[in-house]
Amino acid sequence: MCYLCGVKSAYESLGQNSNTSSLRQKSSEEIQLEDKVLDKGNYSFSWTTDEIINLQIKDTAAGQTGASLDEVLEKHGKATSFFYSEIDDNIELTYFSEAKQDHHRSNLSLTFEKNGSNYHLIRKSAHIIDELYPSLPKEDSPHLWTKDEISSLQVRDESTGKPGMSYEEIIQLFGLPQESEVFISHLDSESSQYIGLDLRYVTSDEVYKNEWVHLTLHREEDGIYRLTIADSHIERTER
Repeated sequence: MCYLCGVKSAYESLGQNSNTSSLRQKSSEEIQLEDKVLDKGNYSFSWTTDEIINLQIKDTAAGQTGASLDEVLEKHGKATSFFYSEIDDNIELTYFSEAKQDHHRSNLSLTFEKNGSNYHLIRKSAHIIDELYPSLPKEDSPHLWTKDEISSLQVRDESTGKPGMSYEEIIQLFGLPQESEVFISHLDSESSQYIGLDLRYVTSDEVYKNEWVHLTLHREEDGIYRLTIADSHIERTER
């Protein structure tokens, strides 16, 4: 459930990967690539959510070669971390943004496949702190959820196709969450791109401890995010 925990773990492992790489003999190709694509101090993160969504991965059946490494570097600069696979010569770039005061940060991982002298995108995944979907300011008090409100949430019904509540409806009823994050995943040409939005509310007070609500929304074809999963731990019956 905690996507950000996974991001933190991945971020911490970057140093371990770097240390491991430094212990083995790097090929001249890897050294050249590292110099070309890596800037460990680069936290500018010039990507927008739409740019990541529209970034094409390789799809042979559809005639898509995938975005080239040179195109990505020209538009968005060098990555924060770099991994070279000796097995298949694939490379993985990860872009991180500067950490915010709450330690949350955007990140984007891109995997490129070697094709002759070029590299083309075959996989992408991202977790984005998007200003279009803000979180609750620290000085504001969160909505205190009740069991009845959880029960009243309209979640997408797969059997009937009935849509879930929209992001706008949720915010209107329950206010901004403490954490908000867009996540994007397109792992191969055989699968569809998934675009979701995570909203996390922490509603504990001096009486009710460790209470939380976690809502997952999926972006539909019309661009609207609608509720697909609602997880919670709420004991409060009234405010």
